Amino acid sequence: MNRDQYAAMLKDIGETHKNGGDVHACIAKYRARHKYMYIYNDVIFKLLFGNPENEKITVDFLNAVLKLDGGDCIEKVTFVNPSVIAPFSKNIISDIVAEDQVRNRIVLEVQHIDDPSFKDRLVLYVANHTVSSRVRGEKYSLREINLISLQMFDAFPESKNYRHCIRLKNQENEEFYKKQTVTLVEIPKFLKGKYGNDNSRLAQWLRLFDGLNNECPVPVPEDSLFALLQEKAKLSIFTEEFLVSEAMRMSDHNYELYVEKKHARAEGLEEGRAEGRAEGRAEGRAEGIGILESLGVSSDLIEKARKIAAEKARESPSKV
Repeated sequence: MNRDQYAAMLKDIGETHKNGGDVHACIAKYRARHKYMYIYNDVIFKLLFGNPENEKITVDFLNAVLKLDGGDCIEKVTFVNPSVIAPFSKNIISDIVAEDQVRNRIVLEVQHIDDPSFKDRLVLYVANHTVSSRVRGEKYSLREINLISLQMFDAFPESKNYRHCIRLKNQENEEFYKKQTVTLVEIPKFLKGKYGNDNSRLAQWLRLFDGLNNECPVPVPEDSLFALLQEKAKLSIFTEEFLVSEAMRMSDHNYELYVEKKHARAEGLEEGRAEGRAEGRAEGRAEGIGILESLGVSSDLIEKARKIAAEKARESPSKV
C-alpha cells in the first residue's frame, strides 16, 4: 500500500476502535485489499531495517547505499537502538542507529517533508553522533559517522544524480575530513527519472520498495534478501494489537500533515495576499452593513452603503 492508503487504514482502524466497532473485521477488510505495508512509514521502516532479526537485510542495504564493496563492506551491525514490534510502546526513536564491525556509526532515517529545519537537524544529528563516537580514553580520536537520509523530496533539484555524498571540502574540492559523511537519496527523483539502465544494488532495493508500495512486487530470486524483505513486509504479519496501537498514535502522519499545511500556507502566502485583502475588505463591508441594519439606520443610507461596497469590490484587489 502507498502512504495515503496506509494513513487511511490507520484512521479507519482508530475510529473503529474508539467507537467500539469490530476492529478484527476492519483489519480483515484491509488485509483483503492490500498485501504489503507502506515501506517508508517511519515505524514500519524501523521495524524492517532496525530489527536485529533482519540484520542481513540491513547490512546489504547499507552497503548498497554507501557503495561499499570488497574489504570495505559492512560485515555486521550492532543496533544502538534496536526496534522491535512492541504494541502501545513509546520507545521507538526517530533514527536507526547502528555500529559496524569496527564500531563506526551508521544512522539511517526516512524524511518525508522538506521542512526548513531539515538541514539544521541533519548537521545537529551528525554533531551529536560525532560526540557519541569518540573513542574512549582518546581525547581527539573519533570513529567514522555515516548519516543516511532517504528523502521524499529533492535536496539538489538541478542535479541529475539521485544519490549525493556530502563531506567537508575546501574551495578546490579537496576533502578535508573523511570521517563525517552525509548520504542523501532522493526517492522521487529516482522513481521519476530515467534510471532504467541503473542496475546498482541501491537501484534494485529502491525498485523493490516501490513495487511493494504499489502492490506490484518485482520478481526476485527465491531465498534472496529481497525475497526475505517481501515476506517481512506483508500486512498479514503485523498483529491486530500492533495495528491498533499505531492507529491510536499516528504521530508521524499527523506531524507530516501539520508540516504540509504549514508549507502550503507559506507557498500560497504571496499569491493569496491580494485575494485575502479583497476577501477581507468584502467581509468587512458586509459586516459594516449588518451593523448599520442592527442600529436601525434608514433603508436609504443602507442602500447607499451597499452601492459603495459594490463599487469598491470591482476595484483592483491590489488597491488598498
